[in-house]
Amino acid sequence: MATQDSRIKLKRSTVNSTVPTVPSSNDHTDGTWIATDIYKGELFYNQADNVLWTRGDSGIECIQGTAKLTIATADVLTLNTTPIEIVAAPGAGYAIEVISASMKMVYNSVAYATNTTLELKVTGANSPQIQWGASVLSATIDKFNAQSIDSNSNTNVLENAPLMATVDLGDPTAGDSDITVYVTYRIITL
Repeated sequence: MATQDSRIKLKRSTVNSTVPTVPSSNDHTDGTWIATDIYKGELFYNQADNVLWTRGDSGIECIQGTAKLTIATADVLTLNTTPIEIVAAPGAGYAIEVISASMKMVYNSVAYATNTTLELKVTGANSPQIQWGASVLSATIDKFNAQSIDSNSNTNVLENAPLMATVDLGDPTAGDSDITVYVTYRIITL
């Protein structure tokens, strides 16, 4: 087994949707490398998107990304009409694949009514990648509920589509509690 420990770096970017690249040469000192080029085994952290990348034998791979979204009551009440972006579109040739998600609701005084199935879904998809049952938003107590992808579910992963928080069918008709959604995902190459 060969081990290389020279010039192993953690590069980072503060620009949304920046993805590391494979260099045109194997020598970072020859003047051909650009700022996003990385060696095999190096890490690249896009702090604007909270996504960690690396390079392996098969090219650039996403290790993991995370996102958090707090949705105010007024926005929950229009979440079907106006879904809210939680992860930006990753760019041409890439798609968002949700690994797991959690939601938190601190109950205020009025439960959400009708259309209370909270979902994480990419724009243009026919079905969500994550879906919480209607009882989560319609609860009259504080809720914290974690979900992971069901390998048998009919999920949709689409190229260059943002991940949105939404509710199924229509807007809720009542409710006054803010909710927070946490998601762990990876960017896949199509």
